[in-house]
Formats: sequence, structure tokens, C-alpha cells
Amino acid sequence: MKVALIPNITRQNTPDVTKELLKEFQSLKVTVFLDESFKTYFGDCDYIKYCNVEENIQNCEIVVTVGGDGTFIKSAKLSAEKGKPLLCINAGKLAYLAGLESSELSLLSEIVKGDFKTEKRMMLTATIIDKSGEILYHSNCLNDAVVSRSGNIRIMKLSINCNDAPLMDYSADGVIVSTPTGSTAYSLSAGGPVIEPQIDSMLITPVCCHSFFSRSVVIRPDSVLEIAHDNSGEAVLSCDGEEAVLIPDGAIVKIEISDKKAEFIKVKNDTFIDILNKKMSK
Repeated sequence: MKVALIPNITRQNTPDVTKELLKEFQSLKVTVFLDESFKTYFGDCDYIKYCNVEENIQNCEIVVTVGGDGTFIKSAKLSAEKGKPLLCINAGKLAYLAGLESSELSLLSEIVKGDFKTEKRMMLTATIIDKSGEILYHSNCLNDAVVSRSGNIRIMKLSINCNDAPLMDYSADGVIVSTPTGSTAYSLSAGGPVIEPQIDSMLITPVCCHSFFSRSVVIRPDSVLEIAHDNSGEAVLSCDGEEAVLIPDGAIVKIEISDKKAEFIKVKNDTFIDILNKKMSK
């Protein structure tokens, strides 16, 4: 088996977990593809090949990432682009997306034997479009796309259309549009509901809404949202917590389902409810 390995070496536990993982792969006669930047950490070995990340994913059968949810989200988007399944190994704390904990590396033998299932997760695309119709920015999101204020601390007014019809107006600090996967992330902190990942849908949650009606709204996955703002050049879009991008005056943010899906490897038989209860109790 050929595996592309993506560790987040900046996490405290990741180097040690990755070294144990490499030992396990060596015993299982797995060829591991790592980015060239990791050569100083892990050295030259017969079973390790060094290339850039995109080549690694292209050359592999599965992708394995080590870290926390932030690492998993970035790796999931890279894997989805190439249509490769992803196994997430937890070296952090919560890690809702983890398929294995660092203490469960012995289960990798099941994956090498092909004894695993995969679970597909829907993704969103978020696009900033200016007054003339020009696309200024485009990104896929596994968790969420967030339109929020930047600069002065003041309420922003947001208008949301759904399938070319008015849906909601908010006076708020911002609005979160999330996937079911993202319902346990920022949206949950803002008071949104938890949605089982297998239920394809889009979740709209206002942030600090100045209104008696500030509930989340769940809509069909084939909906197309257009979000406009009046924040005088101080509104930004952030996808999956990545660097915020300025939304110019008069521009809109268009959000819809992506044609890409993230595919996660499952070795254990725990359900979404099992994982939710376990992680929420920490």
C-alpha cells in the first residue's frame, strides 16, 4: 500500500505520534510519501519517499494526517481535490474528525488489509463576486463559511437571499453558513444545533444577532445563498477558519454545495452519537 502522510509538526505531540506511526507502517511494509520539508525530521529510509504534497496525494492510495481538527480540515480539502480517502489520527484534544487515537495505531493493519469503510461528507463553495460579476475569491469549505465584521466594533446589516428569493435580514456581528460536519464547530458555539453528518443540509447561524429572532435555519443542500452586507468595506469572509478575505462594498458572497466530497476512513464501529458524547464530555 502507498500512503501520503501529512503531519502537523507544530503540534506538541505530533512528532512522537508520527515516529510511532512510521514504525507501524514500516512493519506493515507500507510505502510512505512525505513532503520534502519533513526530511530533516525523519531522515532517509527505504520505505519513505519525499515529494511535494500534491504529488504525494496523487501517488498514494490513501492519505493519513496527524494533528487536530484544523489539520484534518486542510488535509480533507486536499484529498477531496484528488478523490482520495483520508484517515485522521488525533494528536490534539477534541478532534471530532479523528478516525484513530494515537493509542490505536495497531488498527492500521486493518486498513492495509482493506478492512475499513469510508464516510463521505458534503462540502460548500464560497465565492466573492463584485458588482460587475467578476469572481474575486473562491474556496471550498468542509466546516463553514463565515461573513463577519472587521475593524470597528459595530453591528453589521446582512441580507440573505436563497434561490433568488429573500430569506433573512440580520443585524449581527456576522453569519455562519456551515455543513453538518461544521455544525459541531463555530456554529455550535454560536448556539446552533448539531446535525448528523449523513444528513446533507446547509445550516445558517447568526452571530450575536440584535433581534428576538436569532435562531439557526436549516435549508436544503441544493440551495444557493447570496449574502450582501452594508459594512462599508469592513466585512470579511473566512472559510474553515483560514485567513479572512475582504468583501468589497457592493460585492456579494455566494455559497452553495460543492461538487467535491471529503471521504473519511472509518476503522472502528463507533457512531456519530458515540463520538459526540465522548468528545463533549472532555
